[in-house]
Amino acid sequence: MKEALSSFPSEIPALRSVVEIRVRKRASQGTVGLTTYRRSGSGPVGGRSTADHGTQTITFYSELLDQLSDDAAIGVIVHELAHAWLNEHVSPQSSRRREAEADELARAWGYGRYLDALDAETDPF
Repeated sequence: MKEALSSFPSEIPALRSVVEIRVRKRASQGTVGLTTYRRSGSGPVGGRSTADHGTQTITFYSELLDQLSDDAAIGVIVHELAHAWLNEHVSPQSSRRREAEADELARAWGYGRYLDALDAETDPF
């Protein structure tokens, strides 16, 4: 996590909607990372005001994440950060297009080699 965040472009404003990053042992259906959105009203959550768009939680599942190389694991981390950055709560339906958009944004941030490693380790041949 530290390596992924230390390389994050400095010109990118903070992701204020992300209020929690969790690590869980196990996920269903091979999920390694997941960004979820929750509308939270106008009160503060975790010391942050949430009146604008609600909050996001990023969860990583260590059982599968630990099976990846370091580069591929960083690919997962930046992919989930890109989902949060894209304000996924605006239209929360799941699609291949949204996955591709998250990868494109992470590549634009300079994380292409990590996504390449993730693709190489997870895509079926």
